[in-house]
Amino acid sequence: MAKKSTQSFEHQLARLEEIVVLLDKGDSSMEDMLTLYEEGIAITRSCREFIDKAEQRITNLTDIA
Repeated sequence: MAKKSTQSFEHQLARLEEIVVLLDKGDSSMEDMLTLYEEGIAITRSCREFIDKAEQRITNLTDIA
């Protein structure tokens, strides 16, 4: 299991964009591309978790109001 990132959402999103560019170039070795893909999936999961928690916070706040 991938370790949880302590980087900001914005930093993770920027890294994900870098990974997409590198994968799109296609000039890395297959092993490097697989490693980048795995990192991208881990970042995607972390960002999705962050968004889910943010949505829940917003829901909780609007339920109170």
